[in-house]
Amino acid sequence: MLLTGLMLLLSGIISEAMYIATSRVAYAGTVAANEYLILGILLILVGFIFTLSSVKIPKIRVR
Repeated sequence: MLLTGLMLLLSGIISEAMYIATSRVAYAGTVAANEYLILGILLILVGFIFTLSSVKIPKIRVR
């Protein structure tokens, strides 16, 4: 679970970098450029949730 979350976080960061790289090209306002942004945000959120769910933090654990 932790490894999956970290891989999703890394994929989201790479997707966000692809959005930044393609935001200054001729097709900047199209679906292709916006897919990188939306996919990056979703991957980062899901990866963060997976990472947090796999880490055992005593203060937030329910008895």
